[in-house]
Amino acid sequence: MDPALLARATLDPSLQDAEREQKEKAEERERIFERYTQGRSRTDDIEPWEEPNFSHYLMKDQYGFIHEKPIPMESLDKKALKEKQAKERKWYKMVKDWEKDKESSREDAGPTSFPDELKTRIWQGCPNSLRGRVWPLMLRIKEIKHSNEREFGAHIYERMKDKARRNSQDLRQIDLDVHRTYRNHEMFQWKYGVMQQKLFYVLAAYSMFNREVGYCQGMANVVALMLMYLHEEEDAFWALTSLLRGDRYQMNDFFTPRLPKLFRCLDHHMVLRKKFIPAVHKHFNKMQYEPTLYATKWFLQCYLDKLPFSLTLRVWDIFLFEGEEIETAMALAILRTFKKQLVKSNDEQLNEFMSRLAEHQLDEEKIIDNLSETLMELRRARLSHLPKPAVIEEIKPSESLSTLPSHKVKKKKKSKKNDSYNNTMDNGGGSTLPNMHMTSF
Repeated sequence: MDPALLARATLDPSLQDAEREQKEKAEERERIFERYTQGRSRTDDIEPWEEPNFSHYLMKDQYGFIHEKPIPMESLDKKALKEKQAKERKWYKMVKDWEKDKESSREDAGPTSFPDELKTRIWQGCPNSLRGRVWPLMLRIKEIKHSNEREFGAHIYERMKDKARRNSQDLRQIDLDVHRTYRNHEMFQWKYGVMQQKLFYVLAAYSMFNREVGYCQGMANVVALMLMYLHEEEDAFWALTSLLRGDRYQMNDFFTPRLPKLFRCLDHHMVLRKKFIPAVHKHFNKMQYEPTLYATKWFLQCYLDKLPFSLTLRVWDIFLFEGEEIETAMALAILRTFKKQLVKSNDEQLNEFMSRLAEHQLDEEKIIDNLSETLMELRRARLSHLPKPAVIEEIKPSESLSTLPSHKVKKKKKSKKNDSYNNTMDNGGGSTLPNMHMTSF
């Protein structure tokens, strides 16, 4: 410590307290990171109640979720089985050609181009066995990674992990959330297991990469979903970058302080509800059943945990293809699908039904058809996109942490005040970086 500062600290107890607090936080970060580094080889921090009890688990479903009751085996007749196999062969050929085209094109090739037949097929549902290849292509993971590495140097993900270990203020909350994320799934059931390690590392690294967001509850489930299909933790890191920073999805403001996009979605949902399903709107108002009571997690996590998982995957297939329009269209489609039931329900029945949609046997094809019709109707009415925010508030990242800043936004008039994300990334000597350029798509 500098002798002058040491002398001041001796005279000023507040400086001693600040130094002690800083040291304690650094020690806590190291303890948390070390537990994940050692993984399951260290068991003294694992309580018996935190481990899966297989006496309660009798069967897992095709997606890896473990249930307490036996699940009926899916049985297809010969005709249905042949149709399913034929569909998967068509998908396989399309994906193989798509990957080949990607390999032959430049890594920084312009806006996303999808195969012509993808639109029809994605609405019919991507085969679960191919999501691990289709989702990275739609998210443009390789292009985004190469674009950033050309500008900011190699090994960005590893550098952000190292930086998080030293500086992240979010590790305690990340640690808490990792241990309650999809514990009923075979990949995440073991405390400090391989997939919990990957989930922790991705969230920790991203908390340093995007300091406008840092870490926010809700991100853990999104990253866990990506890890279920992408497996490689760095791919999940760039997938999260695409979802938050990509022009197609624009999820960033769901997780910034005060959650501005969430409230824009809720307000826009009220407008659409009143215009397109006035009977439901009137009944909900009468019951004082506000969108915050049922739609908050719909928008925040794009329906994760709020619908049967098989339907959630269908929604994510379409979301990754169509973009952010799907979030508001799906909310309206759900209410339309159950309109007759909803207008006859009292407030308790409404809350019971809407909060437990994931437990119901839903007609997935009917809901997807309603989603398609709703999206087209909203586009015709020019209401499929959220209205632009009236005021864009500047949120300054912490001065004590460095980052790869957000992508540039075109403004009519550029000012130093709005050029806010010029922080320093620890890159050897620590050079100052310009605003991050994100490939638009």
